[in-house]
Amino acid sequence: MVTAGVVGATGLVGETMIEIIQDRSFPVSSFRAFASERSEGQKVRFLGAEYPVEIITPETLCKGMLLFGATSADVARMWVPACRRSGAIIIDNSSAFRMDPSVPLVVPEVNGHHLDGTEDLIANPNCSTIQLVVTLGPLSEMGRMQWVSVATYQAVSGAGREALDELSMQQRGHVAPEGSVRLHENVVTSIGDPASDGYCEEEVKLMKETCKIMGIEIPIYASTARVPVRTGHTEAVTVRFDEPVDARKAADILRSAPGLTLSEHGAAPLDSEGTDSVIVDRLRVNPADSRALQFWVIADNLRKGAALNAVQIAEVWLAAAEKGGRR
Repeated sequence: MVTAGVVGATGLVGETMIEIIQDRSFPVSSFRAFASERSEGQKVRFLGAEYPVEIITPETLCKGMLLFGATSADVARMWVPACRRSGAIIIDNSSAFRMDPSVPLVVPEVNGHHLDGTEDLIANPNCSTIQLVVTLGPLSEMGRMQWVSVATYQAVSGAGREALDELSMQQRGHVAPEGSVRLHENVVTSIGDPASDGYCEEEVKLMKETCKIMGIEIPIYASTARVPVRTGHTEAVTVRFDEPVDARKAADILRSAPGLTLSEHGAAPLDSEGTDSVIVDRLRVNPADSRALQFWVIADNLRKGAALNAVQIAEVWLAAAEKGGRR
């Protein structure tokens, strides 16, 4: 049993973390909820009881507390180091520490076996990265991958509650505020800050994180877009292998892979909402290139793309710690 806390408990991801911790009966002996000053004093429900939202400080923590982080990267850089020094164990959903070589970046179905229960900081990957590598992991059985091309169509909830509220207002006819991007009936072709080479922040995350998690160095060609869908990220993926591939063999591999559902009748983002599985749809070999496997990948970005993956990391970490006699 652990003392658990959620930092960013009143946000979309934080709320989903609390829901999933309860749904999966994660062994919590006591619970704490943390958020920014504007949420201080609000109540959060957990296992039928109400908990006041606290401001996170070294004084509010206890040694050995397991913290699920659901804050922005800038905020995480402020609280995570102090919490580590206090003896807390942190699973952080932000991008702040993902590419730090000393910090594991984990998707349990792919590289969870690397955790040994001694880690005090584990990074949760980007939402679009998670659903991609859950699929690429088992497909690596088919042979060496030469490159991966992925185009994402990402739901507005990935940008947070304010973006969802803005989409709802625009759908009711409100005009987008000056200086902001219209979400309703539009496709936003850049997510995050642009880099000098023309890639946007989301694309860089997807490319770098995929290689780190998979333990490979291959080209990842990424293009990311925000679409006017509330929940559910969709990706169009092409993987090129060294040798010709068989779609039936790929289907057999994916059917038996953990965390995946192979769709037989077509799928859409709405099919993923509220579910924990990554959906693979329209698996096919390119008729002009027998080494290129193409498919769609769909997942609930708030669940497997964020909160669920974090809780699964905690489950694997705790099992490893108990096995090693550290809990």
